[in-house]
Amino acid sequence: MSKGSSAYASPNTIKQSIGLIGAGRMGTGIGISLLRRQCELYIKANRNRCGADRLTRAGAREHTSIAELAQHVGVVILSLPSSREVEAVCLEQDGLFVHMSQGGLIIDCTTSYPASTIALAKTAEKLGLSFIDAPVTRSPEQAELGLLNAMVGSDPKLFPIVERILAAFCETVMHAGDVGDGHKLKLVYNSMTMGIAAVAAEVCQFANSLEMDLVTLRSLVGRGSTNSGIFQAFAAFLLGEKPDVLAISIANSAKDIECAVRLARESAVSVPVLGAAAEKLNLSVAAGKGELTLPHLARS
Repeated sequence: MSKGSSAYASPNTIKQSIGLIGAGRMGTGIGISLLRRQCELYIKANRNRCGADRLTRAGAREHTSIAELAQHVGVVILSLPSSREVEAVCLEQDGLFVHMSQGGLIIDCTTSYPASTIALAKTAEKLGLSFIDAPVTRSPEQAELGLLNAMVGSDPKLFPIVERILAAFCETVMHAGDVGDGHKLKLVYNSMTMGIAAVAAEVCQFANSLEMDLVTLRSLVGRGSTNSGIFQAFAAFLLGEKPDVLAISIANSAKDIECAVRLARESAVSVPVLGAAAEKLNLSVAAGKGELTLPHLARS
């Protein structure tokens, strides 16, 4: 796997027409950064009006259909919940694969499943389109500040073009390898994040059951190699210092680690600890806590 990275503290303006499908919290942050870089932004109407309304007020042009959006752009960025939505946006009769002009570029910033990504890229190539994966890490707030990290799976010749676009909303753009490798890397990364989250949640509950002072525990953990940003975020949440920290939902977290465990099984890799973490998250979803943010996992 070839690797390289580029950091951009102040990306150049992008005077280019770009489509954005998925005006959720992360997509809205991405869109705001693109508009700040003087991009001509076209968005697809969203059922949740919050992000779409904010982007249109900032200068984006909204369209009611993907077909209509595709007529105005040669590049489309996807920021969607999962591979299922990405496949629908690309493959349906109203989709990008039918309506984008040859030479078009689709950049998938969704946390998608690698096998789906690779299959979509092969179909796109037959149609004269390029489909690449560029999942991102960090928060919607950091997306708006242009401080995300992207892991790109693409042909090396295409990477410089993609890199320049992503630099509008990313601090670091890493070439992970071929198409699909960005999503593989993101799932491995997310599996570690959610695995640590599951352990940190149980530790917080354990400490609470023993009537231990969480401030003292946090201070101790912060002084050793056991320290992690996840644990510190959970502690800050439980202490009421940062109620909005780690705003990803438990349901989305469960989806991500389940995808990682599935990928490991398909690759004949044994991951019993990650499997246990996935089970903990799934049980929390089954208990009706799926829409709560990840730090709620730490509450007894």
